[in-house]
Amino acid sequence: MRSSSKKPFSVNFVLFFRPKRLSIPIPSIFLSDREMKVEVEPQAAAYPAPAALVTAFKPDGSANAMTAAWIANICAIPPALVVGIRDVRYTCELIDQTGCFGVNIPSSKIAPEIDYCGLVSGREHDKIKETGLTIFKGKVVEVPLIEECPINIECRVLQKVKVGSHFAFFGEILKVYYSEEMIGEDNKPDLLLGDIIAYGTRKYYRLKEAIGTYGFSRKED
Repeated sequence: MRSSSKKPFSVNFVLFFRPKRLSIPIPSIFLSDREMKVEVEPQAAAYPAPAALVTAFKPDGSANAMTAAWIANICAIPPALVVGIRDVRYTCELIDQTGCFGVNIPSSKIAPEIDYCGLVSGREHDKIKETGLTIFKGKVVEVPLIEECPINIECRVLQKVKVGSHFAFFGEILKVYYSEEMIGEDNKPDLLLGDIIAYGTRKYYRLKEAIGTYGFSRKED
């Protein structure tokens, strides 16, 4: 009978023991206790955001403004931004007709006007006349801009994308205008000097202070 050269089969058992609870305090950033967070249903939560006024001309040549907080820079080359507008809004029609729009970043000085422009429709109201806001025209495309806003952005539509209840309008930034009072001693725009208003959780806010500049976290050599 032929003998086998294979080694006998063996099993090694490894015992695992539950470690004792550590008495060393663990920083909260490592804790997974869900009681530290309040869970809510999916909702718009990327706040704060600018309480911008999106502007476009009506067919009769008058200007319309709509309050929009869902807006963000999205590209550097070419400079571009995106604004989300509900598909039933009058402003969607106007942007489709003209192919351009303005984004106006306001200050807290016109907070009531900002709120009002988000409450009524330009189909039934002349919001510029009713609020007393002042219009000046863009230099590149036919778009109305608001004098009382410290920042004005002239845009041409690059693309329009349907995302559920809203349209995302991607706009190429053609020209930017800053009010003189928000230019600091370094000749650069300062949001605090502009008293820029922000929006989030159904409230309007004022910016409080600058806590650093870009790259301030890097250690000096």
